[in-house]
Amino acid sequence: MNYPPGFAIAIDGPVGVGKSTVARKLAQMLQLTYIDSGAMYRAVALYNMRAGVSSADEAAIVASLPHIDIRLTPDGAIYLNDENVSADIRNQALAEYTSTIAVYGDVRAALTTQQKVLAAATPVVMDGRDIGSQVLPHAPVKIYLDAKPEIRAERRYRELISKGQKANRAQVLAETHTRDERDKNREHAPLVQAEGAKYVDASHMNAEETVAHIATLVQNYLKSQL
Repeated sequence: MNYPPGFAIAIDGPVGVGKSTVARKLAQMLQLTYIDSGAMYRAVALYNMRAGVSSADEAAIVASLPHIDIRLTPDGAIYLNDENVSADIRNQALAEYTSTIAVYGDVRAALTTQQKVLAAATPVVMDGRDIGSQVLPHAPVKIYLDAKPEIRAERRYRELISKGQKANRAQVLAETHTRDERDKNREHAPLVQAEGAKYVDASHMNAEETVAHIATLVQNYLKSQL
């Protein structure tokens, strides 16, 4: 499929809304490169957690950045310094650590630069918290994907259980509220509905329905450019 130069789809939204799943499926459907920005933050978190660095030690986290090489492959794998960490970055303990360090301005600046470089190389679908507002503000298609906190928490709980991880519904919901507040109120690149972004409520849509809905929005945009 041919896309205009600089074409990108930016998908933002709160924790647990299914951005990564939707963005990956959308990229496959539309033959675009998928960039999981959240995985990049998780890779930074994993490196530092393994090194025994406290998530509260901003100076140490920032100092680690030159020693971290992150690579994303077309099949969706995440490599940290040439190690495939795709499975290692998907646990609840790391999610909380990641949420804490993601507020640090220097961390966000470093990863934003990498994300811009990736998007400049090829048409992409990129998801995160600040893609439409900070990373790709000129993306022609911007989506703010949302769902009620209770629904997002339930989905996250079921995901953890399905992976054999221990989880508590009340705790997952509390963590969802905490991360929402942190993401929306952080000093650097807070979670917002970017200017020009289409609001999509996925509370009562599954992943396939959400992908189909967004694909229609993309197709409508492309037709409008003919």
